[in-house]
Order: sequence, then C-alpha cells, then structure tokens
Amino acid sequence: MIRRMLRLASLVLVTVALTVGCSPAVATLPTEVTVSVFQNRFDYSLRQLELKVSNGTDAPLTVTRAALDSSRFATPAVWDRPQVVPAGAARDLRVQLTEPVCGEPVEDSVVLEFTLDDGRTGTATLVPSDESGRLDAINAEDCLGEAVAAIATIAAADAVEWMPGARAPATLDLIVTPTGAPGTLTVNFAKGTVLLSLVDATGVEVYDLPVDELFDSGSGPGVIRLSIIPARCDPHAVAEDKRGTFFPLEVETSLGAAGRIYVPVSDEVRSSLYEFFGDYCGLP
Repeated sequence: MIRRMLRLASLVLVTVALTVGCSPAVATLPTEVTVSVFQNRFDYSLRQLELKVSNGTDAPLTVTRAALDSSRFATPAVWDRPQVVPAGAARDLRVQLTEPVCGEPVEDSVVLEFTLDDGRTGTATLVPSDESGRLDAINAEDCLGEAVAAIATIAAADAVEWMPGARAPATLDLIVTPTGAPGTLTVNFAKGTVLLSLVDATGVEVYDLPVDELFDSGSGPGVIRLSIIPARCDPHAVAEDKRGTFFPLEVETSLGAAGRIYVPVSDEVRSSLYEFFGDYCGLP
C-alpha cells in the first residue's frame, strides 16, 4: 500500500514537472518592435486611428491585442483580433476612438499583448510616436468642438438647393442654435473643401468667406448661407472623396477657445451634393 502511494506521488510530481516544463516562458517584447499612430483621410469622419506596429526583428510575431490608453479619451481604443506582423514589416491596426477628455495632462501609451514566433507570450507598454501630430490635432478639435457646442449647436440643413442643368451655385444653410448657456460664439469665416468651393455675393470664388456673426443666449437661431460650386471637375473627385462635404468654420468663443471646426452633412445632403457636382461639371 505504501509503495503504491509512493508511486502515485511520483507520477503526480512527474506530471507537474512536465506540465511546467511545457508552459511557454513569459516573453519580453524585442526593442526592434515599435508603435506609431496616424490617420488616413477616411478615418477622420469615422473617428478612427491607425496603430502601426513595426517589426524590425528577423522573425514574425502576432499581436493578439493592442490598446491605445490616452488621457485624451474616456476609455482605451482597442484592437482585439490576432494580427501577424511579418519580420521586417509593419501592420496597421485600426481602432475606434472614444469620447474626448479635455484639460487633462497628456499621457499616451499603447499596451501590446503578443506572441513570439517560438510560442512565448507577453505584454508590453510602449509610448507611440506621432510624427504627424494627430493626437494633438484630434484633442484640439475635440475640445474646441465641446467648447462651441456648449454655447451653440451648428448643423447643416436637411436639404441643399440647386437647379439641374443651370450650372449655377448650389445653396446650403448652416443653422446655428444657441443653447442658452453663458458666453458668446463668433463665426469669423467659412471655408471651402477639397471638393467644393465657396463663392461670395458677387459670384466670385473665394478661399475664405467672411461671416463675422456673433451668437449667444440672446441672439436666437441664425443661418450661415453658403453658395457652392465644384472646386474642380475631376471625374474621379467624387469617387475618391473623403472629406469634401465637411464644411470648415473658423470660430472663437468668449471663453478663449478658437480654431477650426468641421460641419458634416447628412447622407441625403451628401448624395445631393455629389449629384450637383456631376451636373455642374457635365459628368455622366
């Protein structure tokens, strides 16, 4: 009986030793693996960001999860699908940004969960590079948008006016509605886009259209009327368009926020603007 118990104990010890011996060791991320951030033009309207994972080693690795953890956003932006990054190559992981946070000290990091080619796994925290300054730009746009929205909402009208075959400017109204909160909002200029230019009251194409309108709790709703023509008649312009229907406004508030905001249009208005573009340019 004692011998049997000893044999069983020995088997248990051997099994434990073999199990421990087969478990992959915790891996350290090679220093040749780096992370950077950037945005493509079509990412802007979708509020997405690209995490570029570059593998400078001579062996592939798999990113099993990547999370941008930034004080600029309410919660981390996460990629959670396995992605192999070949040796000497890079892969772009698109993440969805969450609600903005304003006024906090800037802290940005990317947490990578990974598996090396030999099966070892690990987790590493890296500070991403941002050569184009997109994190700063996104945060500035987010926080300016919040400052503006506290005083007034700005929205494109539900329809754009244009006459088929007339080859005349289209008209789109931007409706400004004060919220009743303290402070003032001044819209200094409206601007054209890469797809659509603005024209002034005399029909002359302009880069900046002066608006110089102030809105506050006592002003009531207002309208900024835009007269629009195509910026060019490139037949590929609409097919390749990413930001051509986001109309820029140069604004400032009495609380010190200033800069450029972008007013989007509805899907219906976007479709109508594309039709206007083709009609005005005589495109099929």
